[in-house]
Amino acid sequence: MQAEMLDASVARDTISRLAPPFWAVLGLNIIARGQALFAPMYSIDSYDVARKSFSGEIAYSLSDGRFVRAAMWWLQAQIGFLPIESMSASMCLSIPLFIIAGFIFAAAIVEDISPQEAFAFAAPFTLHPFATEYFYYGEVAFVTVLAVFCAAIGCMERLSCAALFGAVVLALGNYQVVIGHIAAGSLLVLVADLCLCDGASKSDLSVLLSRFLRRTAVLLAGLTVYVLCLISTKYLFPAVASGRAFRASSLELFQRLRTLGAAVASSFLPPQGIIPTASIVAVLALVLSIFLLLRATLQRRDSSAALVAALAIVAALVCATIAPLIGDIAWLAPRLLSPIALWIAALGPIGFRCAFAKLNLCLVAAFAIVIAGYVGADASILFDQRRMNLWDHQEASRIIARLEADPAFGEVTSLAVVGRRKTHPLALATSSVDMNTSGLGSPWSKLGLFEQATGYRFATPTDAQWQAAIDYCRHGTVWPLPGSVGLVHELAVVCLPQR
Repeated sequence: MQAEMLDASVARDTISRLAPPFWAVLGLNIIARGQALFAPMYSIDSYDVARKSFSGEIAYSLSDGRFVRAAMWWLQAQIGFLPIESMSASMCLSIPLFIIAGFIFAAAIVEDISPQEAFAFAAPFTLHPFATEYFYYGEVAFVTVLAVFCAAIGCMERLSCAALFGAVVLALGNYQVVIGHIAAGSLLVLVADLCLCDGASKSDLSVLLSRFLRRTAVLLAGLTVYVLCLISTKYLFPAVASGRAFRASSLELFQRLRTLGAAVASSFLPPQGIIPTASIVAVLALVLSIFLLLRATLQRRDSSAALVAALAIVAALVCATIAPLIGDIAWLAPRLLSPIALWIAALGPIGFRCAFAKLNLCLVAAFAIVIAGYVGADASILFDQRRMNLWDHQEASRIIARLEADPAFGEVTSLAVVGRRKTHPLALATSSVDMNTSGLGSPWSKLGLFEQATGYRFATPTDAQWQAAIDYCRHGTVWPLPGSVGLVHELAVVCLPQR
C-alpha cells in the first residue's frame, strides 16, 4: 500500500514538474503546425485513401508489413473514426502524444531531467521539419506518432524486459522507420551514462556496457518477433505477399553505403524545406556539445570510456539515418530521416550539463535559433501544402470544365489521366521527394484529386480503356493546349506530359 502511495506521489510530482515545459512545447507546436489542424490537407496518399475502402487500406498496410497499423485501421472502422473525415482530430491527438513521447525519450536518456532540459529536448525533437511530414500525411499522423511513442517506451530501461519487448514489437508493427529511434535511443542512453554518471572504475564501465547489451538484446528479440509476425502475415494473407515488406532488396552494398552518406549529409544540411541558417547553427551547436561531453567523459572516467562514448555517438547517428535503406528501394524522404531529431535533441541537453556558464549561454542561444528556424520551416511546409492543394484543385476543376463542354460528358463513367506532372510550374521550396508534390504526379492520386476537387465519381479505366486513352494522347498535345482532353465513348481522357 505504501509503495502504491509512493508511486502515485512520484507520478503527481513528475506531472507537476513537466507541466510548464509541456505547455510551452505545445504552444510552439500549435504555432508551427496550426494551419494543418482545422482543415483537410490532402497528400498524394490522402487522395488514394479517400477512394479506398477500409479493407483496401488494411490490405495495403499488411503488404507494407504494418500489421499493428492494419489492426488500428480495423478498429477505426468499427468505431467510426474515419481517417480522412477525422484528419484534424488525428492531428490534434498527435501533437500532445508526440510531446509526451519526447519526454519519455528524455527521461530514458538523461536521468533526473529538469523541466528546462525537458523543454530543450522535446522542442527540437517534436519540431524538427522532417517530423512535419508525419502531419503532411494527416490521415495516419496519429498512428505514426503512436509508433514513436511505443519506440520511446522501448528505450525505458526501468521497465521490465517484457514491457520493453512488447513496446518494440508494437512500434515496428506500426511503422518500421522507428527502428532508428529505438536503436539510436539505446546508444544515446549509453552516451549519457558514460558522460553524466559519476565513477571511473573499469567495473563501472562494464556495468554500463552490460546494461546497453541488455537493451540491445531486447531490441533484437523484438525485431526477431516482428520478422516472425511478418512471415506469418505472408502466409495468413497471401494476397499481400507482393508488397514492399516481402520483396528482397535489389541494392548492392556500395550503393547502400553511398545512400547512407547522402542520408547523413541531408540530415544536417537538407537542401530544401529548412532554413539554412538554422541547419548551420544546429551543426555548430552539436559539434560543441559533442566536444564538451567527450571532454567530461575523459575527465570523469578514462580514455577508453571516452572512446566508447565517441563510437556510440557515431553509431547512434548511423542508426538514426539508416531507415531509408530498409526495404527494396532507398530514397531520402524527410519522414524516413526523422530519427535524426532524437540524436539532435539528446546531444543538446547532455552537452549543456557538461558546459560551464559562458558556453551554456552559447548553447542556449544556438538552440533557441534552431527551434525558431524549425517553427518557421514547419509553417512553410504546411503552408506550401495548402498552396499545392489549391493549385491542384483549381486545375482539376478547369480540366473538368473543358470536358463538361462536350455534350456527351453526361455518359462518362471513367477517367484516364495519361502522363504526369510531378512538379508545378510555380515551384515550391519545400517540395522534397514525396512531400508537397502535385496530385497529378502519382498514379494512385490522380482520380482521387479529381473526385475531391470536383465532386464527380470516376471509375478506374479498364485495360482496354487505358489503351484507348494512350492512343488518344499519341498526337502529342498536352494540357492545357486544345485537344489535350477529350471523350472516347464513356471514357474521359486527359493528356499530361509523358515524363
